[in-house]
Amino acid sequence: MHDRLGTFAVGALLLYGLLMGCADSPVKESASMEQQDPLEAVQIKARLLEASDLAGAAIDVDVEGDKAILDGFVETPEQRDRAEAIAREHQKVKTVENNIQIK
Repeated sequence: MHDRLGTFAVGALLLYGLLMGCADSPVKESASMEQQDPLEAVQIKARLLEASDLAGAAIDVDVEGDKAILDGFVETPEQRDRAEAIAREHQKVKTVENNIQIK
């Protein structure tokens, strides 16, 4: 009888865990959707990656409305300026906040 009770308790805990995991899934999914970069940020990142003069640069892009925010590190002031110029070329970007630091 004691073995059946233990088996039942373990089964109940597993079932509870599965149900709670399923119930939690949409919240996690919607939270990750909110953290995804907008299309504009992805397009700017792609252009930065294509630029041969920015090879090896670690630049992150965020877009809030019509403002692009650049963060990260480059090796020269020219690379910093080039990254900003690329962000400004995007049709939906009106201002750029350039927080890129030079190593």
